[in-house]
Amino acid sequence: MAINKVFLFVPNIIGYIRFIFYLASFVSHSLGNWQLCISFYAIAFILDEFDGRAARAYNQSSNFGAALDMVADRCATAGLCLILAQLYPNYLLFFIGAIALDISSHYYLIYATEMLGKASHKDTSEWSKNWLLKLYYGNKSFMDILILGNELFYILLYFNFYLIGLNFSLGTWILDAWQLLIVICLPIYLLKQATNVLQLQSAAQKIAALDLAKRNENN
Repeated sequence: MAINKVFLFVPNIIGYIRFIFYLASFVSHSLGNWQLCISFYAIAFILDEFDGRAARAYNQSSNFGAALDMVADRCATAGLCLILAQLYPNYLLFFIGAIALDISSHYYLIYATEMLGKASHKDTSEWSKNWLLKLYYGNKSFMDILILGNELFYILLYFNFYLIGLNFSLGTWILDAWQLLIVICLPIYLLKQATNVLQLQSAAQKIAALDLAKRNENN
């Protein structure tokens, strides 16, 4: 049986490589090597910038690639949150909530996008009435800042756990500077979570409105 050539598109191959790096990252953490863990994770995150560029450059955009990219993002964030829940057990419920919100908001968004017959979930700015979602999906620079801030917040928390253990050898000023970076990223992180909440709300309302319209039409 011939392999569907879509599976071998350049951006999709980059997606597979991202999965490998994320897996290597989580395995490294389980083996106690936090330096390799965060290095592999950072490489996989950076590669996310190149799959979209490759899709445009080689005219290889695909629904499979879009799904692959979103699944990779959701799995990676969930995996890192699980690790952070292990490192910061007092914040277990916080990280569980972050995972649930991230997955549910994107699932509802994809479902609403499909029901509306839109080509991409990024077309949300066309039907959402919320100004923040319109800005998020209508302005790539703004979206990139929020996504970067969200990931950096988690990465900085991961680093912070191990830097505390190295406090005496590194010097307190390094730890203080690192924790200042966490504080700086916090508002961006919270804004990203706000877009997730609004995304879930808007998508749920749109799905329910379409259901109601269908019922009225049938009646």
